[in-house]
Amino acid sequence: MVTPDQVEPTEGAPPEPEESTSADNQHWSPFSTTQAKTAWGLMAIFTIIYFSVAILTSAEFAELAATPVLGLPLGFWLGIGVIIAGLIITRVYLMKVEG
Repeated sequence: MVTPDQVEPTEGAPPEPEESTSADNQHWSPFSTTQAKTAWGLMAIFTIIYFSVAILTSAEFAELAATPVLGLPLGFWLGIGVIIAGLIITRVYLMKVEG
C-alpha cells in the first residue's frame, strides 16, 4: 500500500509548502512588520471596547444598561459608541495602510 508521503508529485503540481519563513530566512511572525503591529493593536483596542460594552449590556448589568441618559437607555448609547468606534478604528487602519 502506498501512503501519501511516498507518492511523488505529478508534473505541473504546485510544490509542497514548507515552513513559513521570511526573506532573511527567519521564522515568520505575525508582528513582523509595522503594519502588522498596527493592525493587531487596533484590533486589540476594538476588542476591549466591544467586550466591555457587551458585558455592560448583559443580563447581569441590565439595570445599568437601562439607566436613562439624554432620554435613551445607556445600552443604546453604548451600542452606538461601538459602531462609531469601529468606523474610527477602520479609518485609522486605512490611513496607516494607504499612507
